[in-house]
Amino acid sequence: MEINSSELVPGDVMEIPEGVYMPCDAILLNGTTIMNESMLTGESIPVVKNSLPYNDIYYNPKEDKQFTLFAGTKTIQARYYSGNAVLGLVTLTGFTTVKGELIRTMLFPKPSDFKFYKDSFRFILILAVIAFLGFLIDLPAWINNFKDEKDKTEFYTLIIIKASEIITVTVPPALPTCMQIGVSVALSKLKKKHTYCISPNKINEAGRINVMCFDKTGTLTEDGLDLLGVRPVFFDKNTNKLSFARLVRKMPKLAPVIPEAIR
Repeated sequence: MEINSSELVPGDVMEIPEGVYMPCDAILLNGTTIMNESMLTGESIPVVKNSLPYNDIYYNPKEDKQFTLFAGTKTIQARYYSGNAVLGLVTLTGFTTVKGELIRTMLFPKPSDFKFYKDSFRFILILAVIAFLGFLIDLPAWINNFKDEKDKTEFYTLIIIKASEIITVTVPPALPTCMQIGVSVALSKLKKKHTYCISPNKINEAGRINVMCFDKTGTLTEDGLDLLGVRPVFFDKNTNKLSFARLVRKMPKLAPVIPEAIR
């Protein structure tokens, strides 16, 4: 019986065909399969999956990954030695699968606190303490100026005004607004370059990064790697910096470029 993959529920037994992507997490019941899990792990090396052994040990999805077929992975080969179809027991579907949890974390990322914002609040708190100390220092002088006045209303009004002035001067109220304007300008510039940021609060941290290193994984290279060209690196004495030479796509033209790159 054939049904739509969206109708699968935990507990169903399904056939594992070759050349298809798994629609759910399942336990391999018989035979062996070769899976491409580069979508989840980033490794392009195929992984061999064996059937769950028949014993008294309880199945643990975290420890028994060699018996688990994950949603989103591709079945390269499915083989059962008796000639029957390879079967799997559905365990998880939808957002409860490993792939679903990954997508859910991308759609609804957990809030993260950066040291930059913690330091900003500490800085504002220190400024507030300084303003309060300045208020205490000036308070005796204000009391002496108004100690002979019978109407204390003007005295209290002056105290409130002076305290507000000190706090306003010490702790700039426009600081959060200026920071938000800077983030908005950065977002607009990124959008013009077709770069979309799902977490604007990380822009301030990104501005402090000098070097970004990326790991070459199977999600980028798949099973092979094609050489586009070579860009020699040379040291420019005029600018006292490292620079890249022009991209050379044809290998016979690489030889004249190498002496030129070494300056």
